[in-house]
Amino acid sequence: MLRLNKKTEYALLALRFMSRQEEPELASAKVIAAWYNIPEMLLAKVLQVLKRAQLVDATKGSGGGYRLNRPLSGVPLLEVLDLFNEHVQLVDCLGEDHEECQQIAQCDIRGPLDVLNRAIMAPLSRMTVADLFEEEHAAPRPRGLSIYR
Repeated sequence: MLRLNKKTEYALLALRFMSRQEEPELASAKVIAAWYNIPEMLLAKVLQVLKRAQLVDATKGSGGGYRLNRPLSGVPLLEVLDLFNEHVQLVDCLGEDHEECQQIAQCDIRGPLDVLNRAIMAPLSRMTVADLFEEEHAAPRPRGLSIYR
């Protein structure tokens, strides 16, 4: 089923962190990486992807960092998943690689699996990143980390 790759996971962590920052505070890759204990270099690459997708704004230089470009309630979860090549599909034949399926000519379950796949995708297609973060899970709000910038 769906298992997020590290880039997608780090993107969601960074978006979560920035969503909890006080305005107009910036969050650096170094601070976010330290908060979540994740590799700073990979996170920096992820943040650049988020910047190119215009999900975050970046400020360069000393005291620079990232901030959300728009509210997470306006960011579809699938938009973030697509940025990092996450594909929600039960079997390969439902995706772009369906030509590689050896059973495609005689397969008689592709239709039912497609119905099931669409049923799984329906709630995901309506979900925003804010919906994902709606439940508070006793995570402390990141504050006072600007000393790490």
